Amino acid sequence: MRKYFEYAKACGMPMIVCAPSHENLKLLEKFAKEYDIKAAIHNHGPEDKFFPSPQSVLAAVKDLDPRVGLCMDIGHTSRAGSNIVESIEEAGPRLLDMHMKDLKVATERDSQCDVGEGVLPILGVFKQLKKIGYQGCVDLEYEINEDAPLTGMLKSFSYMRGLITALSA
Repeated sequence: MRKYFEYAKACGMPMIVCAPSHENLKLLEKFAKEYDIKAAIHNHGPEDKFFPSPQSVLAAVKDLDPRVGLCMDIGHTSRAGSNIVESIEEAGPRLLDMHMKDLKVATERDSQCDVGEGVLPILGVFKQLKKIGYQGCVDLEYEINEDAPLTGMLKSFSYMRGLITALSA
């Protein structure tokens, strides 16, 4: 684990997105403090035996240094049965990073679509992020149309930028 923190420090990265186990959380915390680099634990849905939901991450990090927190993937959050908007509020300052995507069916991994064409509450996500004063990144995690993703990625970014512009007005 140290080599990853060394690399992040050398590159000037303020945060590492990771998928640890419960057994190495204290070591993760130690390095986050030592290197002063945030460690955002990515929830990976119902298949993840360690951190399927935002709540599983929040329960594990509640007594750790605040540099250890949550990278919420909204697709996996939905598939794990958690309310995405409520999970953002619950996470508050422990929300360190966001992975955006959309799903045509809220519980189906393989139903990913361009952001704005599915059933996930994208507007509600941005409203809640604004409400909690979120200052982190919102990263598009586009895992479809692998041979020609650019059109769908641009469409997704355009949709999200439109929502953000409307919320700022």
